[in-house]
Amino acid sequence: MSALYMAGAARVCITPAPDLFPVTHFMNHMTPGKPSVFSGKIREDIFVRALVAEQGEERVVLVVVDLPGTPEVPENVRLISECAGVDEDHVIYTCTHNHSGLYADNPVFERLFGEDFAKKMRVYRAFLRDKIRQAVTEAMENRRAARLGVHKGQCFLNVNRNERELGPKAGTYGYNVGGPTDRDLFILRFDDEEGKTIALLYNFSVHACMMIHNNPEGLGTEISGDFVGGACRILEKQWNEEPVVMFTSGAAGDMNPIQMARVNIVRPDGSIETRDLGSAGPTILEFMSNRLARDVQKATKETRTGSAPARIWSRKKSFSLPADEIYPYDPPERRPKGDVTFTIGLTVLGDTAIVSTNGEIFNQIGRRIKDASSWPNTFMITHCGAHCGYMKDDSGNGLYELAAQKTVRELMDACRKGEEG
Repeated sequence: MSALYMAGAARVCITPAPDLFPVTHFMNHMTPGKPSVFSGKIREDIFVRALVAEQGEERVVLVVVDLPGTPEVPENVRLISECAGVDEDHVIYTCTHNHSGLYADNPVFERLFGEDFAKKMRVYRAFLRDKIRQAVTEAMENRRAARLGVHKGQCFLNVNRNERELGPKAGTYGYNVGGPTDRDLFILRFDDEEGKTIALLYNFSVHACMMIHNNPEGLGTEISGDFVGGACRILEKQWNEEPVVMFTSGAAGDMNPIQMARVNIVRPDGSIETRDLGSAGPTILEFMSNRLARDVQKATKETRTGSAPARIWSRKKSFSLPADEIYPYDPPERRPKGDVTFTIGLTVLGDTAIVSTNGEIFNQIGRRIKDASSWPNTFMITHCGAHCGYMKDDSGNGLYELAAQKTVRELMDACRKGEEG
C-alpha cells in the first residue's frame, strides 16, 4: 500500500474535577427562574479528540470537545495551530454541542450565575487548554502512513423539533415528525498500511441534548457524552481503544434525538407539561448510544479507502450581519448588539469538501449548502467558533444563508483555481 496521507489521532479525558461541583447550568423549563445543577455525578467521562492529517506540505487538524460550545475560540485555535505547526485556516475547532458538559463558553451564563460560576469556568478553561495541547501533541506523535475513505449513509435517529404551534418552549423537547429532516450520516475514516483504523469521524445532524436536565437520582444533571459521545465510546471500546472515534454535528439547529430523557405532554386545555423521565433517562441513553453506534458501524463497513486522489486544501472567510436582522425571532434584550461575525471554512480532503461554520444552523440551510457543492461528497460541521445563536430563517432567502452560500462559492472557486494552478 502506498502512503497517500499521514494521519494521527488522540483522545484525552476532560471530565471536570470533583471540586468544581456543584455547578449551575442553563435554565430549567420545569422550574422557571431556577437553573439546573450539575451534581458531580459522572455518568461517563467526556473527552477532547484530535485528528491530524497531512499530504505533502499540507496539513489540517480537527479538534472536537465533548462540550456544549467551544471555549476561548481565538486562544485555542492559536494554541492548536502552534501545536500542529499549521496556519489557523487549517484548524477546525468544534464541539459535540453536548448538553451534559460544562457551559464554559458562554459569557451570558457568567453574568447570569455570578462570580462563583465564572471562577469555576476559568479554572475549567485553563484545564481544558492543557488537555487540548496534550491531544494535539499526541495526535502529531501518532502520525503514520494512511489511506482515506469517505462514505455517505443514512441515520434515522433524529426528528425536527420545531413545534411552532406549541410555542417556543416546545422547541427544546419538540417532535415535529412531519418537519424537514436531514438524515445524512457521513463517515470519514483513516486506515494505516496494515488496514487498522487510525481515526473515524462521523457527521450527523442532531442536537446532542438527549439527556438535557435529566435528574435520575434527584441530585441534579449528570456529566456524560450524551448519546453521540456514548456511541463513540462503544465503538472505541469494541475496537480495543485503538482508533479514535469522533462525532461532529451537522446543521442541527432544529434537529432533536428521536428519544429524549424529557418529553412534552400536551394537556387537554392545550398547555404543555414537561416531564423528566428520571431513572428511565440512563436506559434511554444506553439504547440511543447503542443504536447510533450500530448505524455508524454499518456505514463504516461500507466505506472503502484510497479510492480518491490524495489532496488537502483549507481556507476560511468571515462576514458580518446585523444582529437585529438575523435574530428577528428573539426579544430585543436577548439579541447581541451591533453586527455578528460568522466564519466559514472550507477544508478539502481528496474528493470530500467539509464546510465549517459557527452558529446553530437549521437543517434545510445546511442541506442546500451541501446540495450546491460540486464535490462528490460534502458535509457541514457547525459550532466551529464562538456561540452566536440560531440561524432559523430556512426560507432559502435568509440573510445568513445567502451570505454563507456566497462565501462557500468563493472558497470553492479559490480551491478550484489553486487546483488548476
